[in-house]
Amino acid sequence: MFSHEGPARNAKSNSVLAGYLAFVAGFANAAGFVLFGAFTSHVTGNVARVSASVARGDIKGAEQAGVLVAVFLLGAVTASLLVETNLFRRTSSAYGAALLVQGGLLSAFVVTDAASLLSFAMGMQNSLVTRLSGSVVRTTHLTGVVTDLGIEMARWARWTWSKRFRDRVAGPGRNPAARPTSARSLLLLTIAATFTVGGILGAIAAPAWGTRSIAVPAVAILLAAAYAFAAGPPARV
Repeated sequence: MFSHEGPARNAKSNSVLAGYLAFVAGFANAAGFVLFGAFTSHVTGNVARVSASVARGDIKGAEQAGVLVAVFLLGAVTASLLVETNLFRRTSSAYGAALLVQGGLLSAFVVTDAASLLSFAMGMQNSLVTRLSGSVVRTTHLTGVVTDLGIEMARWARWTWSKRFRDRVAGPGRNPAARPTSARSLLLLTIAATFTVGGILGAIAAPAWGTRSIAVPAVAILLAAAYAFAAGPPARV
């Protein structure tokens, strides 16, 4: 799961990884929104909050949202530094270290109640999974996923029409209809579904357990880190 990067990975590995980590992000994002009224797993909403707060003259609100954007960026930088360093002989160990730090941050949130820790952890997750999958998988937000899913749906529709109407509707020409790949569509649906399920569970858990609800994604990430450290070769060269 964590031993191969980019094109060396297969569709099944990407789907499993995407589903697992999208669930974590959905849970953390929904729980963070319930607890703080802020989105901690993606940047767009917080940039909008900065803009709206500045327009209202709410400097404190702008600063709070700006901090979440900044620490998300720092999380992405941190994960990339850990993954790309030569301190680890095996690729999987480098990802294990990044996941271990992320799991530690989520665990620290349970006792510190600091929203910035959630954003930092989600920045790390988005960075490491982007690097691991070769920019095929992103798990902390759904805007790009839903856009890509719409594109795939259009391709499926066009390909189906071309077969049914014998190329009279979407046939030969500048851009002939081609059958989309099922693996791509399944990957996108997996991310959307597991992020949503995680969000629902996070929104249910947060009011009942408070900050302790983040123990769920924390344990999930720590288990992923343990799996990465236990994984076999290939070794780095």
